[in-house]
Amino acid sequence: MLKRFNVNSDRDLLAPDFACYQMDLSGPVNDAIASGEIEGEFELLPSWNKFIAHPLKGKGFFTRMLRGVFMGQANHDELNADLQAGILHRDFPRVAMMFMPSNTRNDALEIIGGIAHETLGGFEIIVLCGSVKHNGKKITNRNAERVVMELIETGKPILIIASQMAQRSFSIPKITELYLAYDRGANGATIQKMSRTLTPGNLDKIGSIFSLSFDPNRDDKFDAMIVETALNYKSRTVAKSLRDAMRDVLQTIDIFECREDGAIKMDIDHYLELAMGRNGITRVIGKIINLHLLTPEEITAIASGDPEYFRNPEQNITESGKVRNVIKPPNKIGTKTSDPSAKEMAEARKVIVTILENLDILILGTGTYIIADAMETLRNSAEMQMAITEEFGIPSAAIEFIFDRGIIKQDWVELLFDKTNTAIDMPPPLDLTQ
Repeated sequence: MLKRFNVNSDRDLLAPDFACYQMDLSGPVNDAIASGEIEGEFELLPSWNKFIAHPLKGKGFFTRMLRGVFMGQANHDELNADLQAGILHRDFPRVAMMFMPSNTRNDALEIIGGIAHETLGGFEIIVLCGSVKHNGKKITNRNAERVVMELIETGKPILIIASQMAQRSFSIPKITELYLAYDRGANGATIQKMSRTLTPGNLDKIGSIFSLSFDPNRDDKFDAMIVETALNYKSRTVAKSLRDAMRDVLQTIDIFECREDGAIKMDIDHYLELAMGRNGITRVIGKIINLHLLTPEEITAIASGDPEYFRNPEQNITESGKVRNVIKPPNKIGTKTSDPSAKEMAEARKVIVTILENLDILILGTGTYIIADAMETLRNSAEMQMAITEEFGIPSAAIEFIFDRGIIKQDWVELLFDKTNTAIDMPPPLDLTQ
């Protein structure tokens, strides 16, 4: 049936281009500290979660940031969004959106909106949350889009401030700037928020997405989009490695580093190097691990590090390179059959992420990048099993189980542990038994 329909190339032209910017907030933070306007925990280790806990304590920083970003003031050109995006003039009113952390309380969101209103003279500030009313009506997910469209008709520049509201089913073509004012965040939610500036408008539209970070070296918000796109791309191009798929994706995405004299486009390999160094890719993969491949009992055992569970003799090993065919043992008296708690799920995920973050120990210890081969080496060495258990803090049988069940994929291993050549180039295996 699909053969009867042709691709409409005109429709593709409507999809806006977009550019991503990493914006360093250390300038306004340091200025506010020097003037005595902020102190305490925020001064020692600034974060968006600390800001939303006490917005008025961070008011000096926030006003400086807003004036730098939207007005090119405060002597911080690295924050001047127009300079960074190369915008010389605007033919239509400015419409920008800023997402605060998802756990921002409504009262804090209103305070933040009030600070923005005081700071940005001439801007229309609209806070999207359930405690705010517009024309006497409470703002909800259902009417939020209509409220913003009404404000756009006034012809004033607009800043939309939101937290959980308007992440989806909120399509405003005139939104051309998006500011991510939170630390990390869930992969899917971040990608949905980025899409708010990608609603088709005119053919020349470019959506500018700014990640507002207190430490750009640890900023992984763009990593989620890149890794998930690469995973989808690789599923259709099996011959490519995941790292090559990421390089291909990065060739289609402009990611800039904001500096005083303007934005500098990041080199692909440099971005990958930074992402690996901050464990950003590890965190992204950690969030997409499919725990539903495991039974509730298995999740509980991984979360608790139960060594007895993984010694079960009925777990059959298949040929090297294939996933184990697990025959589930009968439930023991007192074992859990209900769904695992959120805490157990989080702990199991944490265990798996720990394995990902320490892959070099396993790979160098066994002398191979091929996980099936590494597991075979591990099975045949009691001394190595003891050493791996000690290094990882969980039973080696649990690590073996996780790999054999396909919870951690070979593609991920090759991405996280940079395999530039064949296994012949591997150094001699480390002696972990000493």
